[in-house]
Amino acid sequence: MSSATISSLDSFRFSRRLATVLQGHDDLTTAFHGAKVALQRRADVAEHLTAWDEVLLGLMDANLGDLVVRTYLRISGQWPQSRPVADLLAVGRAVRLVGREAGSRGALALLIELPKVLQRLPTSMELTIALDALHELAEAAPDVVALVLGRLERLLTQANAGDFAAWISGGLRSASTSARRRRAYFGLDDPLSARLLALGRSTGDLTRLERRLAANMHALWDWTPRFRKLTATEALPVPRRASLVAGLIGLPENFPGYGEARADALYRAAAAHAGAHFRHSTVRFPVGQLKPLQIALVSLIEDARVETLALCDMPGLRRLWLPFHSAQPTDTMTAAGLMMRLSRALLDPEYADDSGWVAKGRALFADAASRWHDPAISREIGGLLGNDIGQMRLQFNARTYVVEPVYRDDNLALWDFGDQPDAPTEEIELTVDSVRIEREQRDDGQSQDDSAPPDETRRARTAQVALLDGLPAATYPEWDYAAGIERPDWTTVLEAVAAPVGQAHAAHLPAADMQAMQRIAALTRDASIGRRVRLRAQREGDTLDIDACIAQAIDRRAGLWPEPRAYQRDMPGPRDLAVLLLLDLSQSTADRDRQGRSILAVEREAATIMAAAVADAGDAIAVHGFNSDGRERVRYLRIKDFDEPMDAIARSRLAGLASSHSTRLGPALRHAGQALAQRRAFRRVLLVLTDGEPSDVDVPDPAYLAEDARRVVQQLRRRGIDTFAFGMGKGPFRQLDRIFGERRALRVPRVEVLPARVMHLYAELKK
Repeated sequence: MSSATISSLDSFRFSRRLATVLQGHDDLTTAFHGAKVALQRRADVAEHLTAWDEVLLGLMDANLGDLVVRTYLRISGQWPQSRPVADLLAVGRAVRLVGREAGSRGALALLIELPKVLQRLPTSMELTIALDALHELAEAAPDVVALVLGRLERLLTQANAGDFAAWISGGLRSASTSARRRRAYFGLDDPLSARLLALGRSTGDLTRLERRLAANMHALWDWTPRFRKLTATEALPVPRRASLVAGLIGLPENFPGYGEARADALYRAAAAHAGAHFRHSTVRFPVGQLKPLQIALVSLIEDARVETLALCDMPGLRRLWLPFHSAQPTDTMTAAGLMMRLSRALLDPEYADDSGWVAKGRALFADAASRWHDPAISREIGGLLGNDIGQMRLQFNARTYVVEPVYRDDNLALWDFGDQPDAPTEEIELTVDSVRIEREQRDDGQSQDDSAPPDETRRARTAQVALLDGLPAATYPEWDYAAGIERPDWTTVLEAVAAPVGQAHAAHLPAADMQAMQRIAALTRDASIGRRVRLRAQREGDTLDIDACIAQAIDRRAGLWPEPRAYQRDMPGPRDLAVLLLLDLSQSTADRDRQGRSILAVEREAATIMAAAVADAGDAIAVHGFNSDGRERVRYLRIKDFDEPMDAIARSRLAGLASSHSTRLGPALRHAGQALAQRRAFRRVLLVLTDGEPSDVDVPDPAYLAEDARRVVQQLRRRGIDTFAFGMGKGPFRQLDRIFGERRALRVPRVEVLPARVMHLYAELKK
């Protein structure tokens, strides 16, 4: 029997079943015939009519109600000519599957919302991805299907189909055990939800311009900084500004409302301004008892001071900055408005302003010309101008204030907030766009700040302005061994340069440590790690040199005296090794051994010995550290980079390390691997110093993070990066054996056995 005959039989069978099911449903029968007539007019329908009958029967058999079937028939009759009928069939099947899990309301909501978002899913593949994601959601969490469908248009406006599917998968993973967290996540009330949804958006202007900005900074300031993207979040009450922290320049992902050419100029202006701070802002101002208005004014004068000094060397920068100063004289008197006018007056000598306050600021700044290199003038002039505004009774709203013009940074790097108590990690803001200082309360409970209402003069907690965690450096996937998939952009690494605080290690190590360092240095020098050089045409060697032997035979045939150099041998070439030590800085490293020393102190001591020994042998070594507080906050500290010496600064950074939070090893390994991959060397070694197993606050399954780290280790080895782990302390380290392999997970119960473990490491490298 031919396939055409089989198809006709199927069509006849489905038609008879439909006729039977539709008996007694006159309205559905009328809608069915109308939809079928409309579909039959299409050129691409011939091969799909039978399948459409089957889909319709499936909807009716699912008992989802007449309204669902009628709505699907209406959509079928109005199906756009630009979309294939196969997409209509996919919609019908998805409605049946979603309705089976989430009920008729979920199925009806999908049919109602889908026509609104079809243009957001232009291809059949994207439509299929979005429908599959909704089916996955209905199977795993039917209670939140209505929440997602009610926001479907908004979601697909912000993300494409793949990002939408990743967002759903991420929510199911992170909030699967709590109905309350699921409702918050899929209702877009959870900051993590907005963050994950934003991860998949198209790259902004900064990605396009980063290399050009780096070249400009090198040309202007002989400095090539690391740029970090600041992703906009709905929680921020004021527009985004650049941020300078921990040796990095954080720039907004894009500047909404600016065209491409204007945005390019804005990024160049922002980078140049950051360079002026890098060159001329040499001290940090203590906050002390300053009011919010005074902080803002001191920052404004400091901005003008560093720009003026930069213009003395490079007058052309004025053409870069001046177009963004648009303030004009006006009769409306506000503190923020006057500050914008003063900013322009200090940069633009041709700007005229009739405000006495602006004229005073201009005069004070000009009179201090002989002291422009002294940052103290910013504190002096800002304080005087702040007192004048206070006497003018102009209100200053610290909550809504944002630095102007737009190319200037948030100025938080200029201030020393002192030794203030830490806030809970979940309250730490990665970027802050205004300075909001809470005044101490008088005995009667009233605010001391008379320049603004009390509710506008409270200081945000120190954690909101300290930028303790650094800036987002990268997002990485994470392997879900239970589902067998790799979740894209699932973790975020926040990178910073370790602060050189505390008392540095002594310049001269103790005798025992010095002896260990000398032994490790001798082992390192003796280990031939590098490309071997093949020497040809030698008088003696390990094997014959075939080319030399052929030349000898030719010489003999020609009657010439043959050259006796007929051997070749291999010998070690120049050393070519790069080592990255990755220190575990989790809270468990604060545990102490029998001698009373913390595991972190042992790690610190081992890192000092290793770094000094490897550097003494002429190899490149870097020392980094990490800890984590959930997948969105994997903190990565740079203590010593490859090109930095192991000097007092590096030792001071080591001394300032503290134990906190958890051990999400996978993202830290990925980030360290990226740093090593950029280092040109014959052998690249990533060595992790840790005291225990991977863990984190948002992962209840103990094997989840271990399997992800194991996958990362395998990926790094395929990229030519050797990975080892030193288990510090007395722990069993069962997971380390699985992650790194038994021969590459070595125990270091005390520093004295470190040379033996280094010998084992080099023996493995020579294989």
